Amino acid sequence: MSALRKSRNLGNTNLIFVLILASIGGVGYYAWSMLQSAIEPEEVLNFQFSEAKRELFTHSIRETGDIESAQNEEIKCEVRSPGGVEIISVVDEGVVVQEGDLLVELDTSTLEDQQQAQQVLVNGAESTKTSASAALRQAEISKQEYTDGTFKTNEQVEESNILIAKQQLSQAQDKSAFSERLAAKGFVTQQQLSGDRFAVQRAQLDLALYETRLKTLREITREKMLVGFDADIETRKAALEAATKNYDEELKKLEEINDMIKKCTIMAPKAGTVVHANYQYGDQSFTVEPGATVRERQAIIRLPDLDQLQVKTPIAEGKIASVREGLPVKIKVGALEDREFDGTVTSINRYAERQHWSQKVKRFATFIKIEGDSEGARVGLSADVEITVSQQPDKLQIPVQCLHEDNGQQFVLVRVPYDANNPLHNEAYGRKLGEEGEEFSVEARMIEYEASNDKVLVVTDDSGIKKGDQIVQNPRDNSDFLRNLVSHHRARVAMKRFSPDKNEYGRLTKADIERMNLELGYEGISNMGSADSNEDSAIDIQELTAFITKTQDLLIPLEDQSVIEANGQQAPETKEEKEARYKKQAEEGATKVLDNFDKNDDDVIDADELTKAGGFAEFLKLGDTNKDGSISKDELIAGGIKRAKDEEAKAAAGDKKSAGGGGRPGGGRPGGGRPGGGGAK
Repeated sequence: MSALRKSRNLGNTNLIFVLILASIGGVGYYAWSMLQSAIEPEEVLNFQFSEAKRELFTHSIRETGDIESAQNEEIKCEVRSPGGVEIISVVDEGVVVQEGDLLVELDTSTLEDQQQAQQVLVNGAESTKTSASAALRQAEISKQEYTDGTFKTNEQVEESNILIAKQQLSQAQDKSAFSERLAAKGFVTQQQLSGDRFAVQRAQLDLALYETRLKTLREITREKMLVGFDADIETRKAALEAATKNYDEELKKLEEINDMIKKCTIMAPKAGTVVHANYQYGDQSFTVEPGATVRERQAIIRLPDLDQLQVKTPIAEGKIASVREGLPVKIKVGALEDREFDGTVTSINRYAERQHWSQKVKRFATFIKIEGDSEGARVGLSADVEITVSQQPDKLQIPVQCLHEDNGQQFVLVRVPYDANNPLHNEAYGRKLGEEGEEFSVEARMIEYEASNDKVLVVTDDSGIKKGDQIVQNPRDNSDFLRNLVSHHRARVAMKRFSPDKNEYGRLTKADIERMNLELGYEGISNMGSADSNEDSAIDIQELTAFITKTQDLLIPLEDQSVIEANGQQAPETKEEKEARYKKQAEEGATKVLDNFDKNDDDVIDADELTKAGGFAEFLKLGDTNKDGSISKDELIAGGIKRAKDEEAKAAAGDKKSAGGGGRPGGGRPGGGRPGGGGAK
């Protein structure tokens, strides 16, 4: 729905302007009025009209997008390089290629240098691996040599020594026994017997020695040697594993470099029409061309399926809620002499598109399938799309540019036959316009509308507009005229509501003004002299119109009757309530000033913004209470509160002196608004 719908929530409520003095720090209305008169030249009326029509209303969303393929074969850079890789050559966009055709050549010089350096590392790693493998084999052979050779030889030697020692022991024992028998008969001397006994002991010791040596060999020496051999083997295995791993890693790097070099030549994976993957995002752009640098996984070329075309269009967040899958779409391609295609919304991205930091409105990519014959449509062409959200038959419609929105109300200017007896057509308001015999006048009508698109508004049947009415299409081109008619409309609403005879051309006395202020729950006109220009102690329609025209900065809605009556019965304000009212009104006024002059939205009107304020700068500077060259929101609020209190006190004092007042134009809603105000917005 258009942003024009934002203020429609006021329903049929009547509204009335009240006065705000927009001065900051005490600048009066007269000074502002003189400034306005000096800078605004006399207006020359120039009307263009459009006819109100009753016909089928189509709620549609219009956007611009680009044609693309729903199925793209994306050709990406697969070369991994820290600084990217340069394109040497690329096939021209629009060329039809076949599977296996050359598409892109990337620069291989850096990779070839890396290849040579890596080959040296691979050769060194391979040599280290070979040496480590030989060392391991040597360790394994040394172990086998010991277990199957040295150990067995030493074992056999010790076993042989044991056999000899046993034989020698047996011989010594036999000889000693024989000597014992001879000694008993006295055939050998005692000395000879002792020698034979010693020989037995010696043989026993030799046998024990050889048996101990064999046991040590088998149980200790062998184990010790095996532990040493095994440790050596494990050490050399670890060295071999490290050398092998290093070799594999270096070889893998070499293979990757070789693969990168191979991938620098990109062939077409299938037949298709070449589309360069150019892009532009904010201040950044990329064009596929020789000399351009691409990074890994960056798309270079797309080979679209031309039988499955779609339009990708970004839709603003304020409209995206109305879009859903399946909605019909009209697609117009300007490059094809505005040829139209039918389409259907197929999908909507869940997340907003990337956008430049300065873009505040988020947009969501929406994809629209081109249905039926898409001959002539080409990938990359711009297309205007119109998404049909809904249709309503027999609806009264006017162009959107006819609408003038002002402080929560919607107005149009309607051409009507001139009637000299109609007060709306006098020279102060609608005037006598047109050539002789075709005289007409213009009236302001407050309307409501129930729907809109980018072209038309659907006006409600109770808005006072009928089929065939001629509506001013350019109301804001005649801003003073428009402002005066809107003010007159509001003045008539106020008169009809508050004048004693409920006549929109009646008169408001001081008592009527006080009743209006009381019923509104707010002081609308605090000083009769602000509006009573002829000082007759009453305000007529012309005076009220002029008053509103000069001071329209704020609207106060006239509530439902029950609410108004309740307000009229309320007790007088307490001091706390009055202070809260002052603060609220001052905050509202400060917000209006900042909305108009605080261009960077930091709640401060700085020196640069003051300079750009032109003729308003001197008035604004009066709000700079701390003299730092800028005006903060707090300063505006403080000034607004002070101004509200001062004006209320002056108004009370002035009304005591004279019902007619006669003081300087002033009063209005306490609290600062922005200087001037209102006008065609």
